Amino acid sequence: MTSNLFLRKVLGRLVRAVTISFWVMVISFLLIRLSPGDPAATRLGAGAEQEAVEALRKQLKLDVSPLEQFTSYTAGLFRGDLGVSLVNDVDVLETIRNTLPLTLTYIFLSVFFAFLISIPIATLIGWSNSASIVYSFRSITSVIIATPNFFIAMVGILLFSVQRDWAPVFGYVSEFPENLKYLWLPVSINTLILVAIISRVLQSSIVDTKSEEFVETGIIRGVGRTRFFFYYILKPSMAPTVVLLSYMMGTMLGATVILETIFSLPGIGRELVGAVLASDYPMVQGILLFFGVITVFLSFIGDLCAYALDRRVKI
Repeated sequence: MTSNLFLRKVLGRLVRAVTISFWVMVISFLLIRLSPGDPAATRLGAGAEQEAVEALRKQLKLDVSPLEQFTSYTAGLFRGDLGVSLVNDVDVLETIRNTLPLTLTYIFLSVFFAFLISIPIATLIGWSNSASIVYSFRSITSVIIATPNFFIAMVGILLFSVQRDWAPVFGYVSEFPENLKYLWLPVSINTLILVAIISRVLQSSIVDTKSEEFVETGIIRGVGRTRFFFYYILKPSMAPTVVLLSYMMGTMLGATVILETIFSLPGIGRELVGAVLASDYPMVQGILLFFGVITVFLSFIGDLCAYALDRRVKI
């Protein structure tokens, strides 16, 4: 009975994920067409004649109604075709395949290091009975969370690129390990922000877990320190943190637009900025659709992981 209920909930989440992905596609389709700009005029340049612009619009099939464009785009999605860029005739899926790995690389590196740093910090603060330590921790993390990431990035460039020449100001080399020279600063900035958020949430969760009845039961039973910490304290406390992190990893895809622009990294966020400025409909739609699908998928995985950590979590 329990397994059937769990399966129904998982299937329900999958249906909801597909529904959300569909509406992401619809909204991105409408927003890019409501924004100012004409792809044909942008492609031909400011001095192009109106007849040439109209001819190119007809060639790009932009002269038909938005409903026909949406029907054609949806039909292409079912064939695995995201379309072709209106600016440079490059396949959208190929562009995503070339730019997404870099973005995902420094996002996952940031999450990995943030977890390694946040768990001991949150544990120490969570077990501390000193009000001054807890207050200082909350104050520092609040300042980091409230500071815009672009400001932290500019300070990082000033300290480590301009004054000390430890990191390049811009550019990127894809070969390993040379690429680490270009990635360590943006990864460090992302990690700093994530540590402030994750450690803050995990510390609060540990404090709440300490007051649970099963923790007192573990103490009475004389459970060993290592087992007590990992199974009675850390494991249930990680559940809300994992849910938050899965959501944040999706939103970080959007935040990469700022960091990739500042550091001139050839990731998918920077590609999205260029596509929006050029009114490149297929490119914007394809990238936003990928953002939506990845965000929904990560949220779904986060819920499953939280349920595995703490069965009290509802899917």
